[in-house]
Amino acid sequence: MKYIIWLSNHCTSIKEIVNALKSQGIEIDLLLVQDGVYFADKGCPYSAEIEELKVTVHASKHHIEERGIGSRLVADVHQVDYPEIVDILMEKYDKIISL
Repeated sequence: MKYIIWLSNHCTSIKEIVNALKSQGIEIDLLLVQDGVYFADKGCPYSAEIEELKVTVHASKHHIEERGIGSRLVADVHQVDYPEIVDILMEKYDKIISL
């Protein structure tokens, strides 16, 4: 099974959730939208989790640009446009978890 976590809230830890799902053999990736993009901002105290959790991180390019944090992102954040977000949600994952 392959799940994606849709994170739209301010930067917060998701380590416990990701680790619990991974322990069940579920593959996890992240999709950051709206204020969830702050999770990938170097100023977020939880942004180091991105590397620790070893997950693919997709983030809305539009929301990153709106918040002016494009130059402050942690490494390995895949910026996606709206059509790519739709493809990610509809085609690539078995379940979506919204936080």
